[in-house]
Amino acid sequence: MQLLNEKYYQELATKFGGNQNDLHIPCTKFISINTNFIEKCLTQERLNLFVQIPASYSDKKLLFANLLIRLTAIQFLESESEPSYEVGMILKGMKFTKRTDLQLIKINGDRYYLEEIVKGKKKPYYSPFVITTSYDELKDNYQIIKKGTRKKRLIALSKLFKRLFNINFIPNSFRSKSIVICQKSIWNSLSQVQVLNSNLQALIPSTYFAKSGAEQSTINIDPALYFVPDYKTAFNSILTTNEKIDNIILFDCTPHQIPQIIMDQKDFGYNLFGVSTQSIEVEGVQVWRWLKEEIEKINSL
Repeated sequence: MQLLNEKYYQELATKFGGNQNDLHIPCTKFISINTNFIEKCLTQERLNLFVQIPASYSDKKLLFANLLIRLTAIQFLESESEPSYEVGMILKGMKFTKRTDLQLIKINGDRYYLEEIVKGKKKPYYSPFVITTSYDELKDNYQIIKKGTRKKRLIALSKLFKRLFNINFIPNSFRSKSIVICQKSIWNSLSQVQVLNSNLQALIPSTYFAKSGAEQSTINIDPALYFVPDYKTAFNSILTTNEKIDNIILFDCTPHQIPQIIMDQKDFGYNLFGVSTQSIEVEGVQVWRWLKEEIEKINSL
C-alpha cells in the first residue's frame, strides 16, 4: 500500500527544494525546503514555526549550517552599507602587506586621520605613522574592527559576501541582529563545515555568550548573529541591553524555555523559528513534523 503521496512531495520539492546554497556546502532537497521555510517564516509570514525532525536524522550539522547561511543572508538586509566613523575607532588596513591596525584619531571635515597602533617591541625612537584619507578611501581600504583580527579572515568574509550578495564590501555594522539558542557543541560544529577555503564558524560575524556572560567572537567585527546556550542568557546578556533583535532561532533545544520566549515576544518584537528532535506542544507555536519516510522520499525525487 502506498503510504506517501508522491505527487505532494514532488510538488513540495519542486517549489521549495531547488534553491541550493551558493557556497558549495552539501545541501539536500530536504535541507533546501527547510531553508526556504525559515526565510518565509521570518520575512513574510511572521509566524512562530518549529520544524520537528526525527532523532535519527543524520544530517543535522549540514541542516543547521545551511539554515545559518540563510539567516546570515536575511540579517544582511539590516546591515549598514554606508559606515559612520567616530574618533577612537580601530580599523584594519586591508591594503597593507603587513598586519596593520590603526586608530582614528581625528576627523576634520572630509579628512580622516589614522595613526598606527604599535605592537610588540619597537626601537626607542620609533614613531607610529599617521595617514590622512578621505571618506571614500576610508570605506574602501579600511575595515572597522572591535579589536585585533586577522586580515585573512576579513578577506574570506569579503569573498562570502561577494558570493552571497554580489557586493564588494564587508558590513561594518548591523542595525539589528538575530539570536541563535543552541548547545555550544552545535556552534563549534560549524568549524567543521568548509566554505571558501575557510570554515563556516570563522566566516559568520557572530559572538557566543556563555552562561557566565563571557563573550567569544569569531571575527571581532560587529556581529550579525549572537549564539547563546539558553534563553536566560539571551535575556540577561542581550535583550536587556535594548539592542534590536529581529529573530530568535532555536536549534535542538529543550522545549521548556519556549513559553517564556513567547511571553516576552510582545515586549521585544522578535520572530521565532526552531528545529527540534523533541515534540513541541506549546500554545502560540505552529509545528511542522517530518517523518523519516518523508525525508527519504523527498531526497529521492
